[in-house]
Amino acid sequence: MRNAYNAFFKLELKSLMREPVSLFFMVILPIIITMVFGGAFGAEATEYRPDVLGIDTVVPVNIVFLLANVGLMGIPITITELKDQDVLKRYITYPIGYKTYFASLVSAFALVGFLSTLLFSIISFVFYGASWFMSFVDTFLMILLYFLMIIIFNGLGFLIALLVRGSRTANLISSGIFISLVFTSGVALPVNSLPIVIQRIAAIFPMYHCIEIVQMLWISEFNFVELRSHILYVLVVAIGMTIFLGKVKVKWD
Repeated sequence: MRNAYNAFFKLELKSLMREPVSLFFMVILPIIITMVFGGAFGAEATEYRPDVLGIDTVVPVNIVFLLANVGLMGIPITITELKDQDVLKRYITYPIGYKTYFASLVSAFALVGFLSTLLFSIISFVFYGASWFMSFVDTFLMILLYFLMIIIFNGLGFLIALLVRGSRTANLISSGIFISLVFTSGVALPVNSLPIVIQRIAAIFPMYHCIEIVQMLWISEFNFVELRSHILYVLVVAIGMTIFLGKVKVKWD
């Protein structure tokens, strides 16, 4: 099983490297967002503290944006395209289960996502004056949350792939969901500037809660009591998604 995982991990990584569109959205787009927002208000003071600049709020939002993009756009489209090409049907003849395949696929996307996170973070520190505020505990919680977000967003992407047959339909649905999350989670517009109804809708989706936690961790203002509703939401969804991925039965075709 381990050999099968390693083989499919290398296969999916090579396939991803040959997809310029996927690499653009996973690597180039986060850098563009960093440059645009960093250049626009990266040096301005924020409402949090005088030493917290605008760029220090861009980086955490960019992290969540990237992971949501990878999970909601990359995973379902990749799987449904393989369905359309009848590739998944051939996988049933290989010594690999769908869980091992899904783990290898997620690992390939997660590796590229981590490298992208590292790249735009370095750009933020070197060119736009971002600061490192996190303590050891904050850093540990950030790493833990990073993995929980991978589970949540990739799990949602996998759920879309299970429910949708064609890659075109998956593309439309994934894009629609992702754009809706972007405009209701604080990435494009501050959540408190949105109508009350939209704010309540935003609270249903994981992207909003993840951004709230990541921002506070990044500037070392994390407080369990103040963020308990967001933390509980993320934990419940991550645990539920893990149980779902472990129990769901999948047919390769």
